[in-house]
Amino acid sequence: MLCAVTAQCHVEASSWVEIAGAGCQPGYVKLNGTPILDMPQCRFSRSYRGTQIHLIDPFACTKIEYRRFDTWLSTDEAERLRDYLDQLDDFSVIVGSMLDEATRNLAPAHNALLRVGVDLRDLEWKGSFAFVTQKSTNKTVLVKTLNLTLSGQNPPRVSVMISGMRHKVPIPLPLRKCYLATPG
Repeated sequence: MLCAVTAQCHVEASSWVEIAGAGCQPGYVKLNGTPILDMPQCRFSRSYRGTQIHLIDPFACTKIEYRRFDTWLSTDEAERLRDYLDQLDDFSVIVGSMLDEATRNLAPAHNALLRVGVDLRDLEWKGSFAFVTQKSTNKTVLVKTLNLTLSGQNPPRVSVMISGMRHKVPIPLPLRKCYLATPG
């Protein structure tokens, strides 16, 4: 007997950029309205600066893993981001955003980002981004602002509903998550 598992996962992400004298907007990542990353307005911390990556399970609408890469600090961090993205399995669902500044040393990760459908090569200093992508499928929602001025005026925000069905999952799974399906 086989099982079909459905996904209904609302993903929201917003980048956070502080503009001297102009304040900032809160940055966050939410799954079905529940924050998994929350940076309240104007509370900067170096421990969050850079590129934020969340690997999520769209069927459970939960975070599998969180990684931060301080791509402002060093190219080593961008190389770590590159290696991380390259080792992810096909069909992984990735949520990305940035806090404060992430572009300064991002270049070593550009090709890996392109391979998951995210083109950030045109960003200038304090250009900002938020995205949801599925590796190896060309299914990407990316919002970006190219520079500091635009980031301050309208920080990138994405809102994506992930839906789908996974077949051929062997039982036993908790029945509350499983509907009987015919083989196919």
